[in-house]
Amino acid sequence: MNTDALKLSLLTYIKHFGLYDYLAFGWLIFTFLVLIILASLIAKRSSVASLLLIIFALVLLIVSPLFIKIKLEETLRATSTEVSMVKKLTFSDSLIVEGTIYNNSNKDFTLCLVQTSIIKQIDAQGLKAFINRLKPITNQSIFVKKDLPKEGIMEFQSVFDNFKYSGDVNATLKAECY
Repeated sequence: MNTDALKLSLLTYIKHFGLYDYLAFGWLIFTFLVLIILASLIAKRSSVASLLLIIFALVLLIVSPLFIKIKLEETLRATSTEVSMVKKLTFSDSLIVEGTIYNNSNKDFTLCLVQTSIIKQIDAQGLKAFINRLKPITNQSIFVKKDLPKEGIMEFQSVFDNFKYSGDVNATLKAECY
């Protein structure tokens, strides 16, 4: 995933904060402040324990937002995707990816950020396949402003123009819906 797609995903997430997002991040900041105050209170008794508590608080502040986002997406904004077709056009340098987005949550969505990545098709397993997924040939992020009711299905199509790669490819699809 490139940095522009990551930045777009993060900005979209922050723009569509809900009640549970504010509560989770508020609790994180409260916990961080309590740990820092506790570390300053025990600094006279044990400087090593105070330093370890500060380090723990900083690690918590840095790592927790990622876990909060992942957990809230699993519980409140659950979606699943399926790629139904990847087709390279014969007379044009275009690639078409068709897929389906499933709403698995108990909430209706009005906006989805759909990220499509094209990767080389390889037969390797394990670490080599993981590294292949980290470096896609190309990717695309698109906002789809369409109602997606709970337990609903939305068909999606992504077109990659000027696609020059001649080998076999696979596509991955990721959707964040709000």
